[in-house]
Amino acid sequence: MMSLVNSSHAQSNSGAIIAAEGITLTVDFGNGTIKEYSNLNGSSVLEVTSSVLEVEIRWFGPFAYIKGIEGFLGEGEYGWQYWVNGEFASVAVSHYLLSDNDDVAWVYSTPTQRQQDPSLVPGIIIVSTAGFGFIAIVYIGTSRRIR
Repeated sequence: MMSLVNSSHAQSNSGAIIAAEGITLTVDFGNGTIKEYSNLNGSSVLEVTSSVLEVEIRWFGPFAYIKGIEGFLGEGEYGWQYWVNGEFASVAVSHYLLSDNDDVAWVYSTPTQRQQDPSLVPGIIIVSTAGFGFIAIVYIGTSRRIR
């Protein structure tokens, strides 16, 4: 479950957000290189990631986007995406608040490379075949009327 900045999260009496503990961070550079870090502390994905890795951040107002990690910059269709506890996160890294023992995974990939659900493949094939069949029937029916 995603934690947003405005959601309920552990806070001190002063209203400050308390850092989560025991965070695991995995970074897949997409070329066979994988770095893993454990027992990290921090309140947001941005804070935890930048505590152990060199990151290039692009800010859009209060929202941070990771453009590069350890010199690997997003180019063309490739870029950095992150997951927390196995769920794709579509929230700015500065706004995703972590809980104790969360697992953060960064992957350098294309936008659809990791999000596609393999169980959808049979459905895609069936719908494509049905669509092609429909077009063929319409074409044959239309060409018979023209004669």
